[in-house]
Amino acid sequence: MSTDVQDLRLRSIRAVQKGAERAMQGSVTTASSRSLNGSSRILDSTPVTCTETETFSEVLEEEEWESFYYSFKTEQLVTLWVLFVITVVGNALVLFSTWRRKRKSRMTFFVTQLAVTDCFTGLINILTDIIWRITGDFMAPDLVCRIVRYLQVVLLYASTYVLVSLSIDRYHAIVHPMKFLQGAERQAKFLIVISWGLSFLFSIPTLIIFGKRELSNGEVQCWAAWPDESYWIPYMTTVAFLVYFIPLIIISVIYFIVIRTIWAKSKANAVVVSNCSDGKFSASFNRRGLISKAKIKAVKYSVTVILAFVLCWSPYFLFDILDNFSVLPETKERFYAAVIIQNLPALNSAMNPIIYCIFSDALCRTFRY
Repeated sequence: MSTDVQDLRLRSIRAVQKGAERAMQGSVTTASSRSLNGSSRILDSTPVTCTETETFSEVLEEEEWESFYYSFKTEQLVTLWVLFVITVVGNALVLFSTWRRKRKSRMTFFVTQLAVTDCFTGLINILTDIIWRITGDFMAPDLVCRIVRYLQVVLLYASTYVLVSLSIDRYHAIVHPMKFLQGAERQAKFLIVISWGLSFLFSIPTLIIFGKRELSNGEVQCWAAWPDESYWIPYMTTVAFLVYFIPLIIISVIYFIVIRTIWAKSKANAVVVSNCSDGKFSASFNRRGLISKAKIKAVKYSVTVILAFVLCWSPYFLFDILDNFSVLPETKERFYAAVIIQNLPALNSAMNPIIYCIFSDALCRTFRY
């Protein structure tokens, strides 16, 4: 997707350009050295024919890779349009469903925040990517480029940090239920404010890094200006850890504690045995400490949403890191994988309303009335 995460399409173009430039520089250097033989001051004006057959083949091969990548343009556009419609319409229905609820719980509050994030992801990330692919060049001014990139990255961070906030909320609701009841609504709002605040803060470098640039092939793109391509490695590694790996560790630890607590409290349904006067034993159940079905259902929904997040974003970040360190070979299979993987983040925003519909009867009732 067109986010702060490096756009795979532009990166492949840059790889093509760099390969071609290296090949042509090799040919020019060879020709120039031949023309300077015997005359150190006078250049030979005779046209020089490139005789480096192997190098020229590499140039042609790079051009074939670029043509191969662009051959999937129609399929990519169709996929993005489908994801855009599902994301915007689905999350709009979720927002309408939560708005209609008379009793709004903390879980409803977090579902609303997640739906808002996903809806804006469709409008700002997916839609701009569709327009970008149709036009080819970035047609808007430089200021628009920076603002769009900034908002895209804000949503990238927010979608993750809202899930972290949801996990913290479920932790307090299950592990510390008595403390949780005191100021729970205020705590939920505080977590969301922190999530959006960090998202806006961590996205500020995007305003400086990205801008409207003219690439060496003549294309005008909203792209990062680095002194050298090697700057991508520390930058993307930092983004990957802030957006994905560190939040994933936090979420994993939290839900490990939550699930362990649910398992322990389920054992609280212990049998109380008493000795009756007639010598027989009677048994009763102690239901103190049990977790309500509503809380269990909320935890199941949260875990499902997070699993969808992991399944959609793990291939993206792993592929991006491996590609930055030049671990992946330049094969057609790699380009096939790139075409599929770059659409997975958008798929995540489209899946969340479907997951909500599965766990909530309220959204299904919206279709009936």
